[in-house]
Amino acid sequence: MKKHRNIAIHAIFAFICVWMVGCGGCNPEPVPSGMTPTEGPETGGTSVRITGEKFDMKNGVTVTFGGKEGQNATVPSKTEITVVTPAGTAGQSVDVVITNKGKPDAPVTLTQKFTYKDATPPTVTLTDPTDGTVISEYENSLNVRDSLSVTFSEAVNANSVSIEVAVAKTEDSMSEPAAATISGTASGSGDSVTFTSDMPMRAGRIYTVTVSGATDMAGNTLSSPHTFSFSVTSPEPVDRYVVREEDIEEANGEAALKHIAARPEIYDDAEKWTRLVAGNQDDYIFDRTRLSVGQRLWIKRGPAWGDK
Repeated sequence: MKKHRNIAIHAIFAFICVWMVGCGGCNPEPVPSGMTPTEGPETGGTSVRITGEKFDMKNGVTVTFGGKEGQNATVPSKTEITVVTPAGTAGQSVDVVITNKGKPDAPVTLTQKFTYKDATPPTVTLTDPTDGTVISEYENSLNVRDSLSVTFSEAVNANSVSIEVAVAKTEDSMSEPAAATISGTASGSGDSVTFTSDMPMRAGRIYTVTVSGATDMAGNTLSSPHTFSFSVTSPEPVDRYVVREEDIEEANGEAALKHIAARPEIYDDAEKWTRLVAGNQDDYIFDRTRLSVGQRLWIKRGPAWGDK
């Protein structure tokens, strides 16, 4: 019995000696001490250098970033590792863990973290009006709307956003635009920017909007201009018109008549204001210098008035 016990003790002792000489100590834990760089784009692909001691040159190492394995990890020396980061989530700082591949494998976490930076440019996700909208219901044909808005996939610097609005006539319009573009200002906060035009958008026009330059908080810029368009149909021509407050709120007389004549449902031409005078002065005592809200005007049309 004693003999068997001695044999067992010697066998265990021999096993321990073999392990210590052979495997024991052959794969110590890595001792990382530093990493450069410590940040990179969320898309991954950043080449990182890790320094330290006891990196496994024979079997190699595994390096994970937030639990995701890095690519192309190499061990040029026992004191250096190079590895390429996997993709991550913008804004997150993740643990970097180094493991020597030989047995036993003991993961060691670097004291520094790797931070993923936003590398994705903003995109346009919504516009108001939406692309292709046809506006056919409105109260004032000369002032259908004076603003439009653009929503992005993330917060942007409103001062970086450029919005250009081109103007063309619709097929049912009786006149060409006075200018090819309309001016205005862009303002906003967060992910939304509003363009407010200097002049109201009116009926009988197609508006083509080009958005460019939008930069997010990380400095990423809209990759290409975004374009959308909408149109406002012209109203049916009328043969009588009731003077509105907005027709005479700035000035009366000739200025008011020009404002009325310019309406798409009247003549769509401010210079035809004299026709309003000629068409109404024979029917009643018409004082063109003193129009009033609610006053009814005849709108004369036809070949006798030069219409085709």
